[in-house]
Amino acid sequence: MKNKMQMLVNIIAQPNILLLDEPLTSLDVVVAEEMKQMLRSLKSDRITIFSTHIMDLALDLCDEIVLLSHGELEVVEKSNLDSQEFKEKIIAALREEDHA
Repeated sequence: MKNKMQMLVNIIAQPNILLLDEPLTSLDVVVAEEMKQMLRSLKSDRITIFSTHIMDLALDLCDEIVLLSHGELEVVEKSNLDSQEFKEKIIAALREEDHA
């Protein structure tokens, strides 16, 4: 409930740039879908930047996707997200983080 309220307050405030960290992870399925629809409707009015580990969410909502790895941002083409090379790169990065 707290995350839902924070999200709504941020949207009501109508900032030019909205920065969200894992915005839908603690929401139930119905509310998460409502929030996704709301975020889609806001895309034309403001810049929304959010972090997520859920690739399907990024594909669904984002116009551009970047990957943060070892402190560097890398633009990822949506067409490359299903490639085996990309998946291996992500798995290797996660393994490195686990051993750090």
